[in-house]
Amino acid sequence: MSALYTIDQVLARASALPALPEIVARILEMLGDEAANAETLSRHIVSDPAVVARLLAAANAGAIGASGRIDSVRQAIMLLGVGRVRDITLATAIIDRFGAKPPFDARRLWLHSVGVAICAQDVARSAGLGVDVAYTSGLLHDIGQLLLFSFDPATYSEVLRLRDERDIDIVDAEREYLGVDHAHVGGELARLWKLPEAVADAIAGHHVSDEFQPENEMADAVHVAEVLSHALDLGGGTHTRVPNLSELSCARMGVDWPRFAEHFPRIEARFASARITLGL
Repeated sequence: MSALYTIDQVLARASALPALPEIVARILEMLGDEAANAETLSRHIVSDPAVVARLLAAANAGAIGASGRIDSVRQAIMLLGVGRVRDITLATAIIDRFGAKPPFDARRLWLHSVGVAICAQDVARSAGLGVDVAYTSGLLHDIGQLLLFSFDPATYSEVLRLRDERDIDIVDAEREYLGVDHAHVGGELARLWKLPEAVADAIAGHHVSDEFQPENEMADAVHVAEVLSHALDLGGGTHTRVPNLSELSCARMGVDWPRFAEHFPRIEARFASARITLGL
């Protein structure tokens, strides 16, 4: 039997998830800041040992031909670039702190989310949108699933069973069984955490159908990226299906698939690199 909840009931349990790490808040404040530089980024990163360790590992793994070992955050930033360092920092700070117990596969969720984040950057870039906001939105697009599972693990396990048995989209199973879905929940959670509105709106809108789809370019980018990540099999796992693609989102993003296919090898290479860097 299904158990219907209101969004307020679910959000009341938001404390079940850990607060966003301080480094995430600082990085998010820098999104879109053209004045942000290596020095500013380094000053924030050094406060988080887990991020520093992952960043130095990534820098040294890619330091072929460099003279000597990379042993400082500033050196890592100069080698990897501000954009990639920001991506690694966000992913490390969030993934290392957010988990869940079986049967909810948190590792699969984060692997999939990294894939969506990387695809979202390429979709956003081709549409002239902010790639940093796209990466963050893609990385956090399924955060509502963590909250729904934390709210009622037994019931959410039934949602996953319903999805697999009937081979339907996860949001359809959630709406039928819970009365809410992870996109709506995730968007409201992002607002509760005071994330940028563009990120919250993209999270909330990434599963909206063509029948009712208010214009939101970043949500379009994340939606297209999610479908693409599944199509390229970027960490989706065994119990997954390619979601229905919104033609309206594609049109608004100006996606020409034959031409965009040229991006696929680069996306797959970046995903493989990120998977190694993040230990996923």
